[in-house]
Amino acid sequence: MSKLQSKHGRLLAHLEAWLVDHEILRVLFRNFYRLSPRDSEVQAFRSNHPSPGFLKKLKQRHGLKTVLSLRAANQTGQFLLEKEACDRLGIRLINLPISSRNFPKKEKLEQLIDQLQSLDYPLLIHCKSGADRAGLVSVLFKHFVLGEPIAQARKQLGMKYGHFRWADTGKLDYLFDEFERFETTHPEVSFHQWIQHHYDREQLNQTFQAAGWANIVVNKILHRE
Repeated sequence: MSKLQSKHGRLLAHLEAWLVDHEILRVLFRNFYRLSPRDSEVQAFRSNHPSPGFLKKLKQRHGLKTVLSLRAANQTGQFLLEKEACDRLGIRLINLPISSRNFPKKEKLEQLIDQLQSLDYPLLIHCKSGADRAGLVSVLFKHFVLGEPIAQARKQLGMKYGHFRWADTGKLDYLFDEFERFETTHPEVSFHQWIQHHYDREQLNQTFQAAGWANIVVNKILHRE
């Protein structure tokens, strides 16, 4: 039985979302951005973890059909409240959890690309803060759905969104750095082909270096997931 079915459980879910998961901060800054032109047939947005009220607003204003969450589907208050709101509003919730501290597995990248090319739009992409994982998938959306080159699409990973490339979260930038280095000598190879045949996450783990001060900021001060 969902803990939302009792008044006590619902209260605990809201307290967890607001105090433990920092909705108390997100409600002040939603980190919300449009990803596609207003006249595009494919409408997409990015943000931090949405509240039920914010989802209702997106449904009313933009006809939101799908939420792509990069967080786990579990028994936390924030997930249960999001799932309940999506079910009530007729929004499909897809959970494809990824890490902001590790290079994504090839299979996970393929799964994300497939979802972006097949799900129903308008779409909201979110993680916890809307800075790192949401940035990575926004790059994929810009490239595979809107057709932007990686050099342009990767601007979705930037300080504007609260993303720190100097911490372990910089592994997401380093992935695109490595592709662009490869692209200079192999311009005929697409990003998707590089993922399929040349992407080596173990090798990238061996060569990537983060700055200690940046990890303190991201992990201890900002409490990123």
